Amino acid sequence: MAETVMDIDTSSIADYRKFLAIRRLPVYSFSGHSARFPEEYGSIVDGSEKPLRKLSAWIAPKFMFDYQRDITRIAIEKQKFAAFIECGLGKTLILLEFAQHAFKVSGGAVLVISPLMVVGQTLSEAKRFYPDLEITQVRSSGLPEWLENGTGIGITNFEALESDLRPGRLTALIIDESSMLKSHYGKWGTSIINLGRGCEWKLALTGTPAPNDRIEYANHAVFLGACKTVNEFLARYFVNRGQTQERWVLKPHALEPFYRDLSHWCIFLSNPATYGWKDNSENIPPIHVHIHRVGMTRQQHKIVQHTTGGLFAGDLGGIGTRSKMGQIAKGKHNGERIETLKPEFIRELVGQWPDESTIIWCLYNDEQDRMTETFPDAASITGDTPLDERMELIAKFKSGEIKVLISKPKILGFGLNLQIATRQVFSGLQDSYESYWQAVKRSNRVGSKLPLNVHIPITDIEEPMVQSVLSKAKRVQSDTEDQERIFKDHSLEMGANHAIG
Repeated sequence: MAETVMDIDTSSIADYRKFLAIRRLPVYSFSGHSARFPEEYGSIVDGSEKPLRKLSAWIAPKFMFDYQRDITRIAIEKQKFAAFIECGLGKTLILLEFAQHAFKVSGGAVLVISPLMVVGQTLSEAKRFYPDLEITQVRSSGLPEWLENGTGIGITNFEALESDLRPGRLTALIIDESSMLKSHYGKWGTSIINLGRGCEWKLALTGTPAPNDRIEYANHAVFLGACKTVNEFLARYFVNRGQTQERWVLKPHALEPFYRDLSHWCIFLSNPATYGWKDNSENIPPIHVHIHRVGMTRQQHKIVQHTTGGLFAGDLGGIGTRSKMGQIAKGKHNGERIETLKPEFIRELVGQWPDESTIIWCLYNDEQDRMTETFPDAASITGDTPLDERMELIAKFKSGEIKVLISKPKILGFGLNLQIATRQVFSGLQDSYESYWQAVKRSNRVGSKLPLNVHIPITDIEEPMVQSVLSKAKRVQSDTEDQERIFKDHSLEMGANHAIG
């Protein structure tokens, strides 16, 4: 990345303004009176309008929506970019166009990393829109060799990543469903950041983070080179509240600077109409959430009383206790099955709409085993289900041949289009808003024609966890609108308006 070196005259008012502008940049450094920052931010520092760089003759295909075209153009101009785009708005076309252009310009190896279940979907979309485009599916065992000697566009899954991978001929790295970077120091996040060091072309694509989950941006900033470390990013914008549920809290008055700085290297999109785009901006059908009360057995009551010292769960405390209560509710305690009314309740519930397709979401292995026993004709996909079998079961579910699909959000909750399901049942729902929302959006997407009915059967001991998730969901809509408005204003201010419209 080309750098600008600027000397600051401490006696000059004009240079003081430049100093303040540099301090607001995502990336900068000072040595004495000299400042260093990426060349692309020069117009921000000196206050001039600088046109976007020439795009190496990139021409958008006619089948792209207006927002896909413009976001791709911005990403190609920036070369390192993140697109936080709501589920169902068609991120795959942006991914494919960016990959093609990066290969055309760099001539090296372009690698796309996707969740395992999304690889096949991406290849199918590529074949549909780009019948002449060659994409190599790179298996885990062949990834080191491909990186060392490969060329063209390759696609692999997150599970193939190892910490000691060498970039080799890699010139572009594209992360699909990049919320996988969220685990700041997890295996995948660290491997991806290390693998991408030195790449001139990088793209991260994922759904829009919850407004109260802004720290998800941190590893994206590090991956794209907008920040050196996660801790640097956090210290710039957040206050550490210690070991609490809301450990990192945005600093007072930091909201506007936060989005202004982010607008240099990413875009946030949940509604194309907010930015003035017209394509694909029709309303998505509503989501109707139904809470169902499920009784507890005498055995469950006794175990809860023994575990908590009272008749009611009350404040469930830390994650360990919450997990224990969740498993008791679903019929397991200390590794042994106990009586539970939930499976039979869900069987009767799903029986009320025999002609509709249903996804049943679980949290635990034994819970899913019970659901599979309760619905013997369902497609049940676990972590042990072979890939070929997974794809066959999903195809049968999408075609309507199988009416009930049972799985976990961590297995099928990212990237897949399962909008044939007009009903979802959460056998388990615990704490994570992101997991819940990603699972729901498998069925509630742009192009959906019918409302989605979400059913959440809960016992008394699960209620605090479920209400925690749903209370976050209630805040999201208004917060998202505010977030998108602020982001839009600063994106336009920082030059996105050169490409939009």
